[in-house]
Amino acid sequence: MPTDFLAPFSLSVIDSDTYYFLNLKQVSFMRSYKPATTGSVTGRPKYYAEFDSDSFIIAPTPDSNYTFELHYFYRPASLTAAGDSGSTWLSTNAPIALLYGCLTEAAVFLKMDPAEIATYDQRFENALARLKNTAEGAGTQSQYRYDQVRIPTT
Repeated sequence: MPTDFLAPFSLSVIDSDTYYFLNLKQVSFMRSYKPATTGSVTGRPKYYAEFDSDSFIIAPTPDSNYTFELHYFYRPASLTAAGDSGSTWLSTNAPIALLYGCLTEAAVFLKMDPAEIATYDQRFENALARLKNTAEGAGTQSQYRYDQVRIPTT
């Protein structure tokens, strides 16, 4: 898996310039599908699972050398890694969440009135919920597979 990997969006096998999208399954399904550690079931892969924090498991065992293409949700760069541009994914795409997150932390640090802290915190939670809906709902509510997150974005 890539070092900034958070969650898979899709994994496909490219065979003769054709994309074949693999179905995301649980490791237990993969073990049931192919219980032997060697041989037995081979072919163009149909399924994949997150085996551990560093790798995927695919089934059936590839019968050829295939090219794979992974689309995934990734961990954005740190706020301190902005470099010369001064902007990050978070500051560009979620400025309100960033603002109220900072105000909440500052209010706690400055030992402000609990009512003010609660106001900042509530606005942060609302901005975070909108960001979550956008990130999880965008482009997935019309997927044909029900294992994808299905949250409306409106």
